[in-house]
Amino acid sequence: MLKRIFIITGILIVAIASLSLLNKHSDVDTPIANKVEPEALSTKEQELHFSILNSVTEKIHEKYGDLEFAVSSNSEIELKVKIKENEEYFNSVKKDIESIATNVIKSSTLKDYTVVIERMDLSLTSEETEKINKELSHIALSLMEGLKHNDVFGNINTEYQNENQKSITIQTSLKGSDKDAHKLVLEIEKTVNEILHSKELNSLSNIDSYEIKILNAKGEVVN
Repeated sequence: MLKRIFIITGILIVAIASLSLLNKHSDVDTPIANKVEPEALSTKEQELHFSILNSVTEKIHEKYGDLEFAVSSNSEIELKVKIKENEEYFNSVKKDIESIATNVIKSSTLKDYTVVIERMDLSLTSEETEKINKELSHIALSLMEGLKHNDVFGNINTEYQNENQKSITIQTSLKGSDKDAHKLVLEIEKTVNEILHSKELNSLSNIDSYEIKILNAKGEVVN
């Protein structure tokens, strides 16, 4: 029997961004054209957001009880389900799981989200996955605490693909490209670097290997 793993991750303004409740990494924010821009969520909206992700998780589990999978959302207006299985089994359940997730969100506040089904990296052990999750969560929470008073700060997302591909993406409400906007970007970048090199995170190795991306309101990288 496979070990059952549930994961819920989300992009939230003052809650847990990219925080895995059990195991696995989340996904990076990247610019997507012709999509509705996500807005910062209130506390009640955050709770509702997590509740919907949990509903998707529970519905998938009802049918696939021993499946290892991760349910997450990101600022690309996507709801992702990542499945830790071999390619053959993944292909056999992909469409059904997509249908399950779509049916759960179609009448919810996530109705405009695109459901994306992906296959997880099978090379990571459970212990390695847990360690990565703790690192990503620790970084995300520390950054949210440090940036919560910044007027243009929106969401944070952290991603781990492999040891050489790690990123921190910060969504902002910046709309212009003038000197004031550039100054705010530099301030955010400085704050992020100070937090990453603080005593709170000094237990994390290779912290400098994280790529930092700051996005404007349109999802464009501005740093």
